Amino acid sequence: MWGDFDVDGQTSTALLYDALCNLGARVAYHVPHRLKHGHGVQVDVLMNLLREDGIRVILTCDTGVDAHEAVDATKVNGLTMLITDHHALPPTLPDAPVVNPQRLPKGHPLRDLPGVGVAYMLVQQLYALAGRKGEEEQVLDLVALGIVSDVATQRLDTRYLLQLGIESLRNPRRVGLQALMSAAQVDPANLSTDTIGFQVGPRLNALGRLADASLAVELLTTHDVATAQQIANQLEGLNDQRKQIENQIYAAALDAVRADSSLLQFEGLVLAGPHWHTGVIGIVASRLVEQYGKPTVMLALNNGKAARGSARSVPGVDIGACIAAQSDLLIKYGGHPGAAGLSLDADLIPQFRRRLSNTIGETRDPDVRIGYRIDGEVALGELSMELAEELNRLAPFGEGNPPIHLVTRGVKRVSYAGFGVNNRHRRVVVEDEAGVSHMVTWWRGSEHAEPPGTFDLLYIPRINDYKGRRSLQLDWVDYRLTPGSEAEGEGRIEVIDLRGVADPLAALNGTEVVVWAEALSAHEELPFDPGQIGTRYDIGRGDDLLIWTAPPGPDELTQVLDRTGAQRVYIVAQHEPSNGLEAFLRRLGGLVKYALREYGGEVEILRLAGATAQREFTMRQGLAWMAAKGEIGLEWLEGGRVRLAKGGLPEPDTLGPIWDDLQALIAEAAAYRAYFRSSAAIGRISGAAPT
Repeated sequence: MWGDFDVDGQTSTALLYDALCNLGARVAYHVPHRLKHGHGVQVDVLMNLLREDGIRVILTCDTGVDAHEAVDATKVNGLTMLITDHHALPPTLPDAPVVNPQRLPKGHPLRDLPGVGVAYMLVQQLYALAGRKGEEEQVLDLVALGIVSDVATQRLDTRYLLQLGIESLRNPRRVGLQALMSAAQVDPANLSTDTIGFQVGPRLNALGRLADASLAVELLTTHDVATAQQIANQLEGLNDQRKQIENQIYAAALDAVRADSSLLQFEGLVLAGPHWHTGVIGIVASRLVEQYGKPTVMLALNNGKAARGSARSVPGVDIGACIAAQSDLLIKYGGHPGAAGLSLDADLIPQFRRRLSNTIGETRDPDVRIGYRIDGEVALGELSMELAEELNRLAPFGEGNPPIHLVTRGVKRVSYAGFGVNNRHRRVVVEDEAGVSHMVTWWRGSEHAEPPGTFDLLYIPRINDYKGRRSLQLDWVDYRLTPGSEAEGEGRIEVIDLRGVADPLAALNGTEVVVWAEALSAHEELPFDPGQIGTRYDIGRGDDLLIWTAPPGPDELTQVLDRTGAQRVYIVAQHEPSNGLEAFLRRLGGLVKYALREYGGEVEILRLAGATAQREFTMRQGLAWMAAKGEIGLEWLEGGRVRLAKGGLPEPDTLGPIWDDLQALIAEAAAYRAYFRSSAAIGRISGAAPT
């Protein structure tokens, strides 16, 4: 079997492997590596597999609808290829049996099936032919997992299969799923599509994005508890790494848009960056769709080679078809209405951007409205667990059946606090006109401006089952100013620009400040009490913050503003840490020796990042460089910690890519510091104007 590396492909492969083995077939599977091979059936890899004895049939899972060369190669070798896929049909199909719901007429109950749904329908027929009808229901858990993770449209038969599969997932029989849910602290009994989409699916996807997705198939099919636990723990570390990479690329993408606002004038947002991880840019594209409301294409540039990219869309725009319309510019492409992949010569990106924009404008469905639907208006006092339970009867929610959106008008912000790693999320306590208050969870709220004092709030009521404790949770969706409210100037930070002042410290005139200073050398001393000075790891709270070291990126700036709670910020930015890669690695080597000696090798990554004045992901790549050279052993722990050891096994093949990443990361930090010292940067601190 030839699978694919996303969760739909992983579950399709595991489902067919499980069922065919149960029916007595001799089966082996191959899942391509995203970074080495990319999507589709690679002929050279297939030929190597065909040298193995006993292979008579190649069965694809969630891929292959455009595998003309691979089909021809199997025919030459006297073999048969059977294709199961759900992606958009090419102009001509391969000369092989093709099972694909896109061949059905529009409106057919099976038309929206993802790859795992197609695999299930095939297995259902095989069991029926074997006189074992009904046994296929034992793989419905994988069907539900794939449907949600692939963001398939939940209607007709797809929704029905999802409902059946979720019931199976709530009492998992697979030891791999048990281990995965345990590691993710998920309670199976109260599993929902949100839990699958935000906790279970991303862990499996992290494996396909950063490592060998074959491990996911092994996890989903193994009967060995120890093997399952080992793979589940590995997924936890990869998921943490994926988050770090995602945040770094997202910050770079936002900076690119800020630097060239003309990019937003196109119907689709097309961005390109050096060394962007091709396994993660699809997630970032989804976040940018949320941010700007436009179809988005993210392209990774790679030293003169073809740019590889991922696209995500908005309702009313078939991004797969829009990209296919530019086929004469593309080396490779494929996808469906909501998402697509492509590759092209980097020199053609400007032309591709213009043509894609024109195609989106010409083909956009005018009847599809962009924005949020309001399902009801309620006062906070009307919210209850009973109401949430009643609304939850409409579940499972997802694409094609969105969750209920409620609005409460004229609420006041009572408190606003960060939580999570780097205070990425927000807890906002609001109070309505009747004086009833409630906490609202704003996921990734740090990426947005602080809300005004009074506003209309749109949110989703959910049932939180964390660790078995059921409670009502309100998830922030959006807000707008209440008509007539006086929100002008609320939530702003006063910024005092001291960069051009000859003696900036004298200009403080005795003001007590907390000082953000990082990577100070041994001979550098500041005229402050040591307790006032801190890195982003240990800086204290205070109304007045002095920025002595220019930050390496916008996320780090936001992080320190949140940690200090500052109302006034004094910008000095006189201190310039060494931006060279060699200097960074020398300093990192010294910090590693100190951590081994003083902390037994276990240390917070944020502590190391603050000590070098670089981003956390840069620190991770620096440690990976030392590990690849065999200088240290490396184990990523939960909670943003790492365990170091003296010596390790060298991995020379990985040194080149890591070095390239480090050079790009150090250059990005240097560019941001230069930008921060420019006048344009000051207005970005909570929308404040300098004084």
